[in-house]
Amino acid sequence: MSDQFTQLNQLFETAGSGHVLYVYENRDAYTRQAVSFIASGIEQGHQVIVIDRQDRYDRIFRALRGSMSDEQLGCVRYVNSLEFYRVQEPFCCGMVLEQYKDLLVPLSAQGIAFRLWAHAEWPENAKVQDELEMVEQLADYSVTTQGFSSVCCYDGAQTSAAMQHKLLRHHAYWLTDQALVTSPLYAKDGPLFPISVPFQEERGHANRESDMRRKTEERLRATKSQLESFITRNLDPIIILNQDEKVIRVNEAFERLFGWTNEEVMGLKAAVLPTIPLDRRYEVPRNKHVNMTGRNVEGYESLRYRKDGTPVNVMISSFPLLDEDDNPNGRAVIVRDITERMQAQELLIRTEKLSIAGELAAGIAHEIRNPVTAVKGFLHLLQTGGASKQLYFDIMASEIQRIETILSELLMLAKPQAVHFQSRNIPALIRDVITLLDAQANLNNVRILTDFEDENLCLECEENQIKQVCINFIKNAIEAMPGGGELLIQLARGDGMLFIRFVDQGGGIPEHVLARLGQPFYTTKEKGTGLGFMVSRKIIENHNGTVRVFSEERRGTTIEVSLPLDSASLQ
Repeated sequence: MSDQFTQLNQLFETAGSGHVLYVYENRDAYTRQAVSFIASGIEQGHQVIVIDRQDRYDRIFRALRGSMSDEQLGCVRYVNSLEFYRVQEPFCCGMVLEQYKDLLVPLSAQGIAFRLWAHAEWPENAKVQDELEMVEQLADYSVTTQGFSSVCCYDGAQTSAAMQHKLLRHHAYWLTDQALVTSPLYAKDGPLFPISVPFQEERGHANRESDMRRKTEERLRATKSQLESFITRNLDPIIILNQDEKVIRVNEAFERLFGWTNEEVMGLKAAVLPTIPLDRRYEVPRNKHVNMTGRNVEGYESLRYRKDGTPVNVMISSFPLLDEDDNPNGRAVIVRDITERMQAQELLIRTEKLSIAGELAAGIAHEIRNPVTAVKGFLHLLQTGGASKQLYFDIMASEIQRIETILSELLMLAKPQAVHFQSRNIPALIRDVITLLDAQANLNNVRILTDFEDENLCLECEENQIKQVCINFIKNAIEAMPGGGELLIQLARGDGMLFIRFVDQGGGIPEHVLARLGQPFYTTKEKGTGLGFMVSRKIIENHNGTVRVFSEERRGTTIEVSLPLDSASLQ
């Protein structure tokens, strides 16, 4: 049994309860810790509840079977974490608490002693920090008042430093694969460390004050050591700034990712750090202003540079460092490398583009065959000696131009391109997309109508990605009307936003399907991938926009895309 879990089990035996944050890095270490926790609980006559993924629990169970009887294993109750946390739905504190209530209240009512091992889960890429912190805050209250033991587990590779910082506020103990320490940020009933004691005119006051001061100093020393461990061992780069915005410390993760050592950047102002591109330096005073008012900067995507000049896609968070009077006295900046995630996202977008191109191939072939047939016919007339050759030439040139337009749009869709935001006229962009999809619409007896409030509506956007979104939504609308109908595309403006609406006359989307729309690989189409809507929504979110879907069965569907207008369109 590992030293840290020996300590933890002794703690539980002595105190009877405890709320532990376990941030792990190694899968085997995770299994050993779980087995130790479960075995200790069974030895004490507790029922042990394990909330975890099936694959992780299978490894734990196999390890337990080697040393326990079937009767002992009967004290273990397994709950699938993906179902418990409902990862297919938006993460909600109320929902999670209801799940815990249904699970634990019956045990308490029957007087059954229990302990809990729970691995937190949430939808991929979801912003859950605030909801998750609320869950852990209320969970800590339950652990304290009801007197049971709980270990809350988080994958260190998926849990940012900013999130760990929040979680440590609501766990009395912090466990890693290497160490068990008292949480440096935990405060159950107000401030963590008292800075004074009430004046009392009684015997022994001086001794108690001295003892309190000694204990406070010991705690402060322990906290300093624990915070140092938190910074040093963290997987994310961390930059510590003083009140003058000068770097006083970076951790090893910073040195590994960016290539600059602590000595090279120490003393530099945050605004001139060599990792920050010139066009991103506005972020520094903005983030400082937020932190100096006592608020946190939640994770946002940005760009930084390594020492060798290569760019790194990152997620930036920061929070204020407070003095003994709770006033900001510096701040900590956490930088998470999201390069692999961005590459995977770009690959997904490119894959969906190729999928769309393949699906459009039949319609495009039909659309190109018509002008080719016309050109062949007029060439034949020219050979036989027609009366008005100039007329033939004009028609042939027009048809060839149409072929070029269609092929250009198709190639633009399929060709990988660097993301480059520029001001683009959206009515013209949508008409280009309609040109590409006219053939498919005609084959399905669908008329595409437009209602544009203004012809001069522009966006700062990546043109090809916005076209990809429009193609996906128009194509879906056409497929939703197998018997034909009309698709209305509307453009309107309001409150600094551009609204693009795709209104079809299809059969609508059932409520149970609407609830799962956008989940990867969920589709009602025989050959669909379920990625189209998800990719489109992600593209719009990357443009600081939103996608909403309104649908009723037998009444049709409206998809509304809202995007911020560029400065020229706002004037």
